[in-house]
Amino acid sequence: MDSEQHIRLEDSVAASSPTGDESRVLGYTINKKGTAGIIHSLGESTSLWHDSHSRNDLSLGQYASAIRELPSLRHMDILVQAFFQNVAWHYDIVDEATFTNQLFHWRCLSHKQLKNAPESLPASLRAFPALLFQVLAQALLFQPKQHDKSLDDLKYAADMELSDRAAEYSDTGHRLASSFRKDEISFIIVQAGLMRACFEKTTGAVTEAWHTLGTAIRDAQELGLHRLEPASPPYLRNEGPERDLGSKLWLMLHLWDAHMAIVLGRPMSTRMNPSNVPFPALCDSNRPPRSRDVILCGYHTAHKFLQDIHDLETMDDCRLMVQNIHEALLTNIAKLPAWASPQRSRQHEPHWLSAALEVLFTNIQFVLFALHRPFVFVDSSNRANAVHAATQTLASQQRLFDQTEPLQYRAFSFVFATFDAMVLIAAVHIRFPDEMMDQFSATIANFEAALSRLKVLQASNKLARPAYNVLQRLYGRLLAITTPTESSHSSSGHAEGDSFSGMETEMSYVDWDGFLQPDFENVLCPQPLTHLLCNGDSAIRPSLQTQPVYGLDESQFDFVDNSEAIPTF
Repeated sequence: MDSEQHIRLEDSVAASSPTGDESRVLGYTINKKGTAGIIHSLGESTSLWHDSHSRNDLSLGQYASAIRELPSLRHMDILVQAFFQNVAWHYDIVDEATFTNQLFHWRCLSHKQLKNAPESLPASLRAFPALLFQVLAQALLFQPKQHDKSLDDLKYAADMELSDRAAEYSDTGHRLASSFRKDEISFIIVQAGLMRACFEKTTGAVTEAWHTLGTAIRDAQELGLHRLEPASPPYLRNEGPERDLGSKLWLMLHLWDAHMAIVLGRPMSTRMNPSNVPFPALCDSNRPPRSRDVILCGYHTAHKFLQDIHDLETMDDCRLMVQNIHEALLTNIAKLPAWASPQRSRQHEPHWLSAALEVLFTNIQFVLFALHRPFVFVDSSNRANAVHAATQTLASQQRLFDQTEPLQYRAFSFVFATFDAMVLIAAVHIRFPDEMMDQFSATIANFEAALSRLKVLQASNKLARPAYNVLQRLYGRLLAITTPTESSHSSSGHAEGDSFSGMETEMSYVDWDGFLQPDFENVLCPQPLTHLLCNGDSAIRPSLQTQPVYGLDESQFDFVDNSEAIPTF
């Protein structure tokens, strides 16, 4: 990665609708290629994509007061243990051994040191409470209903929930991290920043999560984490373990950046050279997979292509690029190690591994989905591949939901994957009813299953309700498509019945006829790409399939990066 690269996180958040609605929290922008653009074309309110949350700063003089908000040692031990048992595998941001050592030294500080903090503290520990608060917040957020009742002592009001205390802890940690000058940025502050982004995204503040991620990325670049290969930054030289943690954290920042850019239609700020990312360790009965192995496996199988997919719109002719990435993805899926197969017996393996591998499968299918989604309105082969990947994603989401305990329902992975997949499938059915009629029954079944999952998730997941409401309206539209004739008739742009009156209000300013018979220049961007794909001369072979093959017992990893076939931009 170029050491002179600068962050260009553009503020693409528009003002929210004055009337507002429950759909504002998903954090999308109106990007014509992505889910937001598709939903907008279907007639949904633009207020769906905007979010605004206030942020407060903490003065240095309030540092000592802030750390007094930390819970007792007993509560802290319960929450730290819960974090590494139930939450840490989702993110792989905080190394348990390192964190435990830091916590030990924090507890050794004297009352005088804490009273005069932060100047009286060792430099290595000044930012630690910012990370500690984020760890405690995540642990509280994912507590089961039958949690340790002693945690209720953390509540100070009769109607408080543990999630309320979690939000306060996260806010305090964020204010602590923000109180440091840029010349005081440390590795711990970057960790705390990414953990804060995780908390914000999980609790529905998606736009704020994107901005927080941008700050964490800039801080990481200040430390030189993006230059760990081939040379380490000065503060990490000759410090192997710390250097390894730095490269791991930069990879997580990159993955979050790439995924949020693709999902939300936002700018991407980082680049990653796949040759600088290690392969997962070889795992067997004596050495079960770890969360890091799952993440590295996902990266080398599929996630490394996200930055190339994000750059497709900059190319005048991307047909060969799309085909090459597609074939490389299928090759890599076929070479996944045996331990990554969802069908494998999970005896004697970590309790979290089955869910992690299902998330891995969902995310791999998402990359296939994202690769073909920009072209679904103009090319039948891309349309078929995108719909197939979306269908595979929904099946994976159902399997994940079936095996997940309610304490994990807050995870945002349950919402975005289902939402994106269902929006695309619904749009294809509405736009191409004759072409999709043979899949109509399966689509209705998928819609009902998705709505059922989201309805259950609403009690604990703030993202589930807005997603549910949007998909429920699209479900009503799909039910109106019973035959190709009726479907064509219903595309006149007139009202479809009283049951859609709410959506008609939001659709009042939308050119509905323009969507049903779209000007493709308004569907895809940039214009040269649109002209290329609209001329009927697509070079992407319709025969390409996306059915994954799992379970090959490879003695070593041999993922394809397709670097020779994929041009450099």
